[in-house]
Amino acid sequence: MPDELSQEQTGWASVWSLRSHLEVALATCWRGAIARHPLPDLPDLQNQIRLRRVDAPTGVVYSSAIAPRLAASLDMTTEEIATLLAHSWQPPAEPQADWADSLLTVTQRHLIQIRLGDRLLAAWLQQFAKSASARAPDSPTPATLSVPISPPLIQPSRSLRQNEYFQNEYFEMQAAHARCCALLTLAERLGLIRFEAPVMIDGALVWPAPLPWLEADGTLRTQQPTELRLLLQVVDSVDALAQAQNGSAIALALSLSRCVYDFDASCRIFGDVAVNQLELAQARLGLVRAAQQTLRWLLEGPLRVAAPCSL
Repeated sequence: MPDELSQEQTGWASVWSLRSHLEVALATCWRGAIARHPLPDLPDLQNQIRLRRVDAPTGVVYSSAIAPRLAASLDMTTEEIATLLAHSWQPPAEPQADWADSLLTVTQRHLIQIRLGDRLLAAWLQQFAKSASARAPDSPTPATLSVPISPPLIQPSRSLRQNEYFQNEYFEMQAAHARCCALLTLAERLGLIRFEAPVMIDGALVWPAPLPWLEADGTLRTQQPTELRLLLQVVDSVDALAQAQNGSAIALALSLSRCVYDFDASCRIFGDVAVNQLELAQARLGLVRAAQQTLRWLLEGPLRVAAPCSL
């Protein structure tokens, strides 16, 4: 199947998947919890914890039902296990650390919920400003959750289907990618952003650096429903690719494309917004960049079709 995900592709995605980072962190919490309590030896939870993103009015929230699974083999209640995990969740000592405002709480007496802080999301989104050919470090350390690792986008496959530049079944996704490129190109021409080389969408976005993701109070600047949906779809796409879940790459790319169209229709970037709310315009362009990079990765990677920059 053309949209199957190779082991290499899912491996790369796991490096920059937020869910993968959090699952490692939760397993680390568990190891810390059992080290301080007389509990029986248990298998490593590294590959057993399965977080899922849950709908929330704002922000990015993950949930885990690991406590009931552990309670089946321990002489402890689910509430006790969940509380033990919550007490083991310790942010770094530095108050300005990117993820210091990410919180773990217990809901419904036994469910673990992790709400990602806006500073962490801003740091993660900023990675998309890098060049498409950027490489991740050889030895990532997701357990620390310090600064997320930049996504190394897969280079176009030698077997890209180029006989028809626009494939009928992929046109909606290719057009969404082209629309993202058009918005970024126009923004550069108007002086709202700057790439390392003029009209080089695949190059690094070098100004503003970093993009103004956060308001003065540390909250994300892009909080409107369509802005949040686009952000969440980028997050979900990366998470799904990391674990080869949620169906095919076509389904992921199609959902992301439709979020791009909704965002484009309802969130203004140019005109009055660019003049009077420049930082908002730049943050919205950052979301466009994140969607463009993710769509390019999906199209040229697992789908093996062109990701055109213009129609």
